[in-house]
Amino acid sequence: MKISIMWMTRKRSHELIYSLSSFIMNANDNSNIEYIIVLDPDDTESVEALEKITGMCCIHDATISYCTTDKRYGYEELEQYQNLAGKLFSGECLMIMNDDVVCINKGWDDELRKTLKPAQNTPSWIGIYGANEKWKGATTFVGINRKWYETTGRVSGNRATDGYLMDLGEAANIKPLRPKLDIIHLQRGRNAIEYFKDGKKQVVPGLPDDGMGGYPTKTPKPPKYYHKVFTPNTPETDFVEGKKRFDEDLQKLLGF
Repeated sequence: MKISIMWMTRKRSHELIYSLSSFIMNANDNSNIEYIIVLDPDDTESVEALEKITGMCCIHDATISYCTTDKRYGYEELEQYQNLAGKLFSGECLMIMNDDVVCINKGWDDELRKTLKPAQNTPSWIGIYGANEKWKGATTFVGINRKWYETTGRVSGNRATDGYLMDLGEAANIKPLRPKLDIIHLQRGRNAIEYFKDGKKQVVPGLPDDGMGGYPTKTPKPPKYYHKVFTPNTPETDFVEGKKRFDEDLQKLLGF
């Protein structure tokens, strides 16, 4: 079974390559994995980094492809990058990763395939969380299977795809698939990241805050669209269009 996994990034080439490599090195069958990177059209830094390692990845049977959006959408519209990947992916699922995520379990791809197989014929979403984020009690990294994409026609309606898919799943009574995919989320702006591995507590530093993120960062940017009104209300966010997208996807899932 072929699976697809995507990253959206901007001028964070070092973090991107490390994150990408952690998945490549820990996969059992890279020949059946599609690695997709979505970039801004002016991000020559990331393009140069990816082109440098493309040949090296052949050692592990890994193929990397990248594409660019028509313009820079920024953190406010991350869904634009994800929906572009949605038009391109050819696997039985599309997992969404960030450049601050590191994979730590060998054979993660086989675990994902095993979880996906029984759900191939019905719309399903995938929910995982970092080993350092179990305390949140909610999925923080998500994906969809091909039947979900064929049913809704998009990956996400707003930049908070984890919440978007979780709320759609709850409304449509579709529980998440939960593969054993162990990752560390090196959140930006955090001095220390704590998690347990093999029963031992591990502490690693978070990544520096470069001001290009959401609410945990120094310069938070509200989403352009969102499906639920939140407090305090922000004039920059279009809740009407956000709810319209959510309702469209929900009706398609309920009608499957």
